[in-house]
Amino acid sequence: MEPVRIGLIGCGGIAQSAHLPAIARLPGLVRLVAAADVREEAARAAAAPFGADAYTDYRQILARPDVDMVILCTPEFAHREQTEAAAAAGKHILSEKPMAKTVAEADAMIEAARRAHIRLMVGHSRRFTGRYQEVRRAIDAGEIGEPRIVRENERRSRPPAGRESSYWTPKHWTGDPAVSVGAVLTNGIHEADLFRWFAGSEAVRVFAEHKTTRPGNLVPDFITFTVNFANGAVASGEVSNCLPPGYPSYHQLEIFGTRGAIRAKDHDQQSLVRFAEGGAGHPDSYRLLLHVQDAYVSELAQFVQSWRDDRPVPLPAEEAREALRLGLAADESARTGRPVDLTAGGGSR
Repeated sequence: MEPVRIGLIGCGGIAQSAHLPAIARLPGLVRLVAAADVREEAARAAAAPFGADAYTDYRQILARPDVDMVILCTPEFAHREQTEAAAAAGKHILSEKPMAKTVAEADAMIEAARRAHIRLMVGHSRRFTGRYQEVRRAIDAGEIGEPRIVRENERRSRPPAGRESSYWTPKHWTGDPAVSVGAVLTNGIHEADLFRWFAGSEAVRVFAEHKTTRPGNLVPDFITFTVNFANGAVASGEVSNCLPPGYPSYHQLEIFGTRGAIRAKDHDQQSLVRFAEGGAGHPDSYRLLLHVQDAYVSELAQFVQSWRDDRPVPLPAEEAREALRLGLAADESARTGRPVDLTAGGGSR
């Protein structure tokens, strides 16, 4: 078959670090034909290595008959508009997480895809990592019994000096309170999704606390939250985005079941650490993190293959919708200082 022709909408950090390399690794399956970004230089930089066309208006991509699908690498506040426009143009859609800014917008995206008979998937990439797929396999096989406690921690250092426009800072959209609620959706949405996946049940209650730890930041860069599930399981998570410089990116998962437990964490296999004035360096750490490129290659390949084979997408949009709802409920709890009951409609804004 001819490669599926892709239009990339949004050419920022996640496009450059994850989606463009994934496209490059699947030359027989997909081909980038167009890229769009409001910054012309970003669109050109993304398109040039593939011989693709560059635009500053994503609608120019949607108007092209030779585009089969689009990948949305834009912030969540843009997803509804772009999804509805892409669906109306008959383009299949792989969207970055979180799915949308509100649950109502997520519902509108699902309905737009249904009406247009196109496929919509939100790329919760950690479900496609080898590490977490092995954890899910062990749970499905009954190796630890019924999961009772799920813990997931994610820690990152703050941007180094000279990069004040990086994530979580006021000069970047993730740090702008007009469009971002901070850590709980920027990366805590991963924990919300994994909690549901590993607990195997729907969330019924969440309690959270958040904090802005770095002077000058305007949105919370730290959150801790605890989730109760309908089947009796409990999950807890902590996301820190502005730890001291030199602290390596770090994830740790622990699941305690009725018959056993699983633990997975970064850096256990590190054999070399470099120490300098700026902090400790782990040369191999990024490759071993959950952001490994294989996850993005896998999610793209499986998404494309699902429609070629006329099978359901590997991660239904409804799953991303529920992760969003849980994340928004955690944000509501942190802002109000009270637990949020999801069975009573909490998190549905």
